[in-house]
Amino acid sequence: MSDEGEDPRICSTLRWSDVRLPPSVTEADLDALIFSEMTQRLLKVARIIGRTFESLKARSIYVSPEIIAARIRALADAGRIEAVGNLSMWRHSEARLKGS
Repeated sequence: MSDEGEDPRICSTLRWSDVRLPPSVTEADLDALIFSEMTQRLLKVARIIGRTFESLKARSIYVSPEIIAARIRALADAGRIEAVGNLSMWRHSEARLKGS
């Protein structure tokens, strides 16, 4: 029996190299929103994605959660943020701002 609410499946395998942002959003804009949702403490990737998605939606900008997740993975791969776990499994991975 699995824990209620736990879903260990892959959420997205989209890679940043396969992403095309809408003209109204730059990579820097998306990075700034993602960073604004992060702290020095590890947070679930699903939480960061959800809050970034809602922030974009409040600005009437649609960027899919999969694109946000791909950007988080690219930021981790580039060493701009710290992440633990399998980033394609949003509820089973965590990320945080890099320590100073």
